[in-house]
Amino acid sequence: MAEPDFIFPLIYVLIFVISFFLIPYQTKMIARMGMGQLRKSVNELETWAKESRGIALKAITKHGKTKRDVEKEFDNFLEFFAIEPVSADPAGVINRLEHIIDVRNKRFEKAVERLVPNADPEAAANIEMAIEGAMASHMLHRLMRHFMILADKTKNIQLTMVIQMNLPFIREMAKSFVEATKAFADGKPIGDGVGPLVAAYLVQKDGWKEPVEDTVYAETVIDRRKVIVVKAKGPGGRVGKPGELIQYLAKRRKINRILMIDAAGKLEGERSGDVIEGVGAAIGGPPTEKYKIEEIATKMKIPVDAMVIKESFTEAIKPMHSDLAKGAKRASEMVKQSILERIKPGETVIVAGIGNTIGVGQLPKDIPEEFQATKKEKGENESALMPGITSISSYTLARKERLNSP
Repeated sequence: MAEPDFIFPLIYVLIFVISFFLIPYQTKMIARMGMGQLRKSVNELETWAKESRGIALKAITKHGKTKRDVEKEFDNFLEFFAIEPVSADPAGVINRLEHIIDVRNKRFEKAVERLVPNADPEAAANIEMAIEGAMASHMLHRLMRHFMILADKTKNIQLTMVIQMNLPFIREMAKSFVEATKAFADGKPIGDGVGPLVAAYLVQKDGWKEPVEDTVYAETVIDRRKVIVVKAKGPGGRVGKPGELIQYLAKRRKINRILMIDAAGKLEGERSGDVIEGVGAAIGGPPTEKYKIEEIATKMKIPVDAMVIKESFTEAIKPMHSDLAKGAKRASEMVKQSILERIKPGETVIVAGIGNTIGVGQLPKDIPEEFQATKKEKGENESALMPGITSISSYTLARKERLNSP
């Protein structure tokens, strides 16, 4: 017996009506599922933040004081911040920014002196960076917890979805902060140290001078060309003031060229450790040091070349692996070739290795020979979820000058 013709249209109408009334509930269900995933991720971030805190505290207590003696002051310091100067009136903003950074760094140094009064300067510098790592993990957890509570309070599904879409990147960053804290506590070189490693490869001898605090230089000769190599003072965790040292040298010597080497953010699909060339001041972080280099180079009409080694954001703050170390080795050879091509015999060039020099000293015994195997070498799948930032610029963990906004 044939079914009446109105059955199928009736079914469609019923489905439409039911779906129409269920739409609000579907939205709530999606929001509830999103909040559940968000709570789980925030709990993970809290676990990693506590792990970073524990690593930093352990590094501090190795130098004499008990956990009870330092824990309260350490926890208070985790939310320490610096406020950037006003930029509405740009005149002199770089000098004001540098002043704030200097004050912040001195406060950090004094805090570390109180926490580990018996530590040698290199160990104290590493502990300072470990505290930075714990601060970064702590800040990321606080920020994500804030958005989770805000999304739950307002029942804002759009905010929940936006956070959900970014969770893979945030989780990868959080895990990297934990690894970075471990590297700092152990004094191991990190990915951002490829620039100082190139500098160390070029001058493997004594005779380094420190006219600018935490920043050193040494002189060598490459086929009758004078080469002044600049880097942060290692092997403690420092970035120094390369711009100030380059200004110091350019005012006292006839400099024909400046060549800068730094890490640079790679894009997905590109190989870590690849070396590329360009022009300009290759240096990230707050613009104070970059400004000094550009100012003196423009005033003295000195050409500025750049050479960068590609790596992701997460690679920049994690222990340096073998691909990046090989890239640094290739870069040191390319630097020599560039000097021969662009510098005439008798002329002088400044070669600046930019980055955090933790684990990379000046003397041959302070230059690492073994590096962590890559995931590919271990047979694992490699994924760099964060594409990185040019010159590992901005206020990242790997740069000591980083400012925290309240």
